[in-house]
Amino acid sequence: MTMVFSQFNLQRSRHDIRHFYEWLSDEYQWADHIEEWLDMYADRKGAAVHRVCIIAPRSHSKSATLRVKLLHMCLFEKRNNKPTEVWLFSASIRQASNRLEEMKEDMRRHPELRKFLDERRSNKQKIQFTNGAWIQATGVGAAIRGEHPTVVALDDVLAEMGDMTMGTVREWFKRVVTPMLDPGTSCYVVGTPMAHDDLYHTEMLSEKAKEVWKSGVWSAFPNWDEHIEDNTVVLQPLWPEYRPTNFLLEQKASIDDDLAFAQEYLCKVVDDDSQVFNRHVIRKNIDVDALGGFRREFDYGGENVVLGFDPSHGIGKDHTVVIALRQDEDGFVHFVDMWRRNDFPPDRQADVLIEWAQKFKAPIAAEDVGFQRLYQTIIEQKGARVDYRPSKASNKALKQALMNRLRVWFERELVCFPYADAETRSKVNILLAELEAHVWKNGEIKDVGKHNDTVMALAHAIDQFKPKTADYMPMAKATTTMGSWGRKGEKPKTKRGRRPRGPTTGRYGRLNL
Repeated sequence: MTMVFSQFNLQRSRHDIRHFYEWLSDEYQWADHIEEWLDMYADRKGAAVHRVCIIAPRSHSKSATLRVKLLHMCLFEKRNNKPTEVWLFSASIRQASNRLEEMKEDMRRHPELRKFLDERRSNKQKIQFTNGAWIQATGVGAAIRGEHPTVVALDDVLAEMGDMTMGTVREWFKRVVTPMLDPGTSCYVVGTPMAHDDLYHTEMLSEKAKEVWKSGVWSAFPNWDEHIEDNTVVLQPLWPEYRPTNFLLEQKASIDDDLAFAQEYLCKVVDDDSQVFNRHVIRKNIDVDALGGFRREFDYGGENVVLGFDPSHGIGKDHTVVIALRQDEDGFVHFVDMWRRNDFPPDRQADVLIEWAQKFKAPIAAEDVGFQRLYQTIIEQKGARVDYRPSKASNKALKQALMNRLRVWFERELVCFPYADAETRSKVNILLAELEAHVWKNGEIKDVGKHNDTVMALAHAIDQFKPKTADYMPMAKATTTMGSWGRKGEKPKTKRGRRPRGPTTGRYGRLNL
């Protein structure tokens, strides 16, 4: 009887994707929005390339629904009498492998599906099916040439981009993904937005893109705006059975950041005008001809080099960051090098601090409390000594003042990010992405990104340098409201070649920021 019932499930799943969805796992719970997404995947409407983009909030099964669709295609569907071939891109190879493992577990759970899984020819980055179908997975930014699969799927590729900027992701999509699309190919994209110029907004959601993309944006509260305008309007969650109002409001309270909640759950992004370090400001502080890294021709001693340090006490969580900055004789601060890891315990972090302090003959700037409680003790136990400079960021007001002073260094165009070599660019891009995630909210600077470790290390370090004249920098007691630092002063006069190259050089287009 069990065998008969299993065969029934298998045969019904072939023609009923809802049945397949609910049969695969108890964790896959049906909902109206899931039915809508699967309808979008199913209806090609005669398009040569079937392009679907679904922007949806966290924890609402957008990735699970995509996995079910891909599995269904590989098990039961053919294009031109050929088995389904899928390239699946995720934010990283690790995430891509996790997605494949979830699909394998779905198949292993059912004996009638397990027989379709070719375990011998499958691996962490590939599922090989006994019917000839396959799913190959990798991370965003991978160089794929000459492949023309049945489906190209992008699953949350912006979640953890590493050293890639929004611009480099867009260029990768145009140069790598788009050439993979042949007549008859499907391209499925799911994700949560990050910025107005991210891949989703520029390539799939724009007015021009609507000519070829079937797309939509879902909010955890579809009537949120109406509720904000009139609080008598009762909030209606998208998925009331499993993501009810009380749960979502608890999530909002735990995040304690309206902008982050708006991005992750309401699928709204911050306006460019709200950015503290917007692209117009940042690009003026980039030198496309300058090299980073350790330069022996500079005197790394005395007061011209500082190490900024932002620690993480947990493994696999936030990153521990060390940034080396150099100030030249004209007052410009140059990015030299950066170390960033999230798999080093405090003892090994202390070894890196000692090594860098000795290499650059430089003091270490960090938040006072955190450093003195742990790292100074560990360094002393190792028989080493470092020159430690406390950074005033122990409370909210001091941290706001610190970030505002960092902002002014950028606005005065006194920072130089070298961008001429690939290794330095990859490090700088991480920092720039974190800078761009800082926004104004009610006169305060808020971080709405996943990490801000590099920005904090940068701020600790740069705060140890002195501007050439008082006019370059505001007093610490100046107001910290948006754009209100009072007297800006004159921009510094510099020697030829010292100032970072701005967009007037005609080179900024290469940066892809």
